[in-house]
Amino acid sequence: MSSDRLEIRNLSIQFSMSRPVRDVELSVSRGTAVGIVGESGSGKSLTAMAIMGLLPAQAKVSGEILWNGRNLLHENALDMRELRGRDIAMIFQDPMSSLNPSFTIGFQIDEVLRFRLGMRDARARRERGIQLLNEVGISSPEERWSAFPHSLSGGMSQRVCIAMALAGEPKLLIADEPTTALDVTIQFQILDLLAQLKKQRSMSLLFVTHDLAVAAKICDQISVFYAGRTVEGNLTRGLFAHPRHPYTEALIGARPNPSQLARTRLRFIGGSVPRSTDKISGCIFASRCEKVFDRCRGEVPPRYGVSGRNGTPDIAFASCFLADDLK
Repeated sequence: MSSDRLEIRNLSIQFSMSRPVRDVELSVSRGTAVGIVGESGSGKSLTAMAIMGLLPAQAKVSGEILWNGRNLLHENALDMRELRGRDIAMIFQDPMSSLNPSFTIGFQIDEVLRFRLGMRDARARRERGIQLLNEVGISSPEERWSAFPHSLSGGMSQRVCIAMALAGEPKLLIADEPTTALDVTIQFQILDLLAQLKKQRSMSLLFVTHDLAVAAKICDQISVFYAGRTVEGNLTRGLFAHPRHPYTEALIGARPNPSQLARTRLRFIGGSVPRSTDKISGCIFASRCEKVFDRCRGEVPPRYGVSGRNGTPDIAFASCFLADDLK
């Protein structure tokens, strides 16, 4: 039986002189929800696009993206098209740009069922499509089947996109900031829906977000990205209770606290993220780190962590000299 495991090793992405993703390490085990958290420009979405094989032709990609032992970077376009949507599916940040305004909701779901699952019977496809709409919480799914995207709200449109992603019965669902364009109330409805679907389908979830609170709500594990690198990873509870990388600690400290006194100055991370064209000789966070020392500026910190059983990748790790207690 397939292990349905995603493992990324030393993934780097380069565009001409720009290197927005640098030696990313990440793993998603079957049935788990893993969050990718970081500031804008940290390489989160590019990593997701690399997994799906959706990067532009000019991108130079190195490293390994292993799905059940297959390196997806070595697969041809036809093999990736077969895998995309069936083994691994993706939902995007803006639902309105993911749906074709010229076709009905039913037509777009029907296409997925016809081409991804090979369902030939039109009536069976319609029944299955309406079942999917009902599963993702669309009210009056029979009526929505004939509706056009412009008649749906943002939250309803995102539910349709989730239904389309689930139509191919994927084993891994990648959600690239799927709640950013929605208001807060709808955000939590979509998060609850994704958590529920993951549990019902025994599906893995890779959730991309810049919001730690959102990641904490839905993810079992969190991987923290900074300037294209993975700087820390851990189980969600462990990451919040004991952050080992100064960047993670600063992110958690910068969150608004309900108990904070009015007019109290909020904490923030000084400085700015290095540009993707910058050549950095030491720790990538050194220029903004409050705990920096000489070694950080001249040497890249290794990834400290404890290997799991049978040599499986670390669940808890940090790329910081101060985290050498993990050795």
